[in-house]
Amino acid sequence: MTKKILLTLLGNFIIYAAVAVALKCNIGVLPVDAAITTLANILHIKVGTMSIFFHGSFLAGQIILEKKNFRKLELLQILNIVFGGVVLNFVLYTLLRNFSVSFYPLRLLLCTVAFLVCAFGCVLVLETRFVRTSMDGFIQLAAQRIGMAMGVLRQRIDVFLVVMTVVLILITHTEWTLREGTVIAAVIYGPAIDFFQKRFWRK
Repeated sequence: MTKKILLTLLGNFIIYAAVAVALKCNIGVLPVDAAITTLANILHIKVGTMSIFFHGSFLAGQIILEKKNFRKLELLQILNIVFGGVVLNFVLYTLLRNFSVSFYPLRLLLCTVAFLVCAFGCVLVLETRFVRTSMDGFIQLAAQRIGMAMGVLRQRIDVFLVVMTVVLILITHTEWTLREGTVIAAVIYGPAIDFFQKRFWRK
């Protein structure tokens, strides 16, 4: 149990530290991170704080869907959610406060590496098989309820998040968080997860 908790926390640290680096590159991030960052900008709160509220809503969704069947162990997702938000705020606003890269090719490279590192952290969390991740856990339950493949529902939610983010940016004139980096993430993130799973675990 202790080992699983530590590995889960390590994986979450890797994920959110990588997200912070990607945000600092300022060329776009994954749809979910773009939505969180845009909401944070609009509400004038820290991105990590918004992340806690955002992912906490998916945990609430799991509880609503499962009701009495919801395992109490899954409440440990709160630890993941809060820890991730704290790490994101710490790395983004403290460790990388003065971090800036003006050379565009280097920004592209750093952002790409950050997405790969984030994928590795995601696999580390998933392969501990300890508790669900809040968003994917909710999507899995919802997909089962409506009789849809999880991947299809996840794709539709990503599309919704992209549309929502674009609309919010156009209405509020806040900074764009969907850019070329988002395209890079869409191309490499899923395959990177598959690669790390096959190479380091499922093998």
